[in-house]
Amino acid sequence: MMNIRLLFFCFVCFFLLERGYGQVKSSDVPVIRLCPEEAQTLKMSELFTGYRVMSLKGCSYTWVKNILELDDRFIALFEISLGNNYIAEFDKSGNFKRKIGSNDDCDKYHYVHDIFFESNGTLGAYASSNPEYLNYSLEGKLNYRRAIKNTTGIWDEDFALKGRVGNDLYLWCRRYRQGKNYSESYWLKVMTTDGRLVRQFFPLKGLKNRGKDSFYRYGSAIRLYNVYDSYIYSVEGDQIRPSYYVDKGQHSVLLDFELWFKDEEKANREAGVHHITVNENRKYVMGSYFFKERYYYFVHDKSNGKTCNYVSIDDDILFSLSFPIKYFPSVYFDSWNNFDDHYIYFYYRPRDFTRKVDRLKEHLSPSGWDEFCRKHPDIIKIYQENDRDAFVIISYKFR
Repeated sequence: MMNIRLLFFCFVCFFLLERGYGQVKSSDVPVIRLCPEEAQTLKMSELFTGYRVMSLKGCSYTWVKNILELDDRFIALFEISLGNNYIAEFDKSGNFKRKIGSNDDCDKYHYVHDIFFESNGTLGAYASSNPEYLNYSLEGKLNYRRAIKNTTGIWDEDFALKGRVGNDLYLWCRRYRQGKNYSESYWLKVMTTDGRLVRQFFPLKGLKNRGKDSFYRYGSAIRLYNVYDSYIYSVEGDQIRPSYYVDKGQHSVLLDFELWFKDEEKANREAGVHHITVNENRKYVMGSYFFKERYYYFVHDKSNGKTCNYVSIDDDILFSLSFPIKYFPSVYFDSWNNFDDHYIYFYYRPRDFTRKVDRLKEHLSPSGWDEFCRKHPDIIKIYQENDRDAFVIISYKFR
């Protein structure tokens, strides 16, 4: 009798999870509490032990999409223009060594949108035009490429590949498209490389079209924030399970996305906490959210279950002088979701970096500037080099 009851309970749980809403209680998983009223100033030394600064030199690009770090090198994904990305390798000093891959590795109009290290020591990448998985050796050789088929009958601009979740299994996500009717569709699908449907989750029937999604890779799983039930789920293989609950308190009113397209200001006023983005490392779950008129940021400590909300920065690591902190950099949180287990990375175009140091110099006395130069020769060296093609990266080391 006990086994029959347990089997029935498992079946009910499975059915509810397949449907995707209201299947667990928030008390069953760690809770991340978002509370803009409690937002404070983050003192950098409370979260980080120090910083390093470097510049990536020797090739041209307009933006850093992602950067991976090994013991002796950096591998970066760059954007040159819309839809034109490439992978490059740099030594530990930031000097360009080589490009990884070429336009011949995938379709002519490819768009490499993600790079990551595989557990076997190779480099994985996704191209999203006609979806493909690319695998490279760390010496830059293309080991193989694999087309990932979409047999749902939905155009790729409406249905996006999010990545591999197991051997021969890939997660796809239905994008928000204004004016589209998704009443009979599911938000997530797990399919094989050849396009066979294995599982699907979260039906959109009867729900408003989605708001902003947030996906990130953690280990061998892909994690995602579901705006409708405020859970962060983990998809691995053909299984999905809740990992965290995001408690928005009294600010749980969903953003009206249709209104947002027509009147963004009004939609933001009427919504609660929204546009939540999330990432995670071994110690923390971190991200950002929008409330009323500005962005807020949060750090959830896994060791004690405490969530801190932030709205400003006191950088007592890099700038221990008395001057308006907003001048350098003007926005610390632009790259708040770019981090690994060791560092959080902030990217600056060369002209932006130079402009920020110029503003800093303007707001310091001559003696204050001399002291800053003495304490931070690494910053000054890059500033004086003024290399217009060198992207600047400031990394803070987690405690």
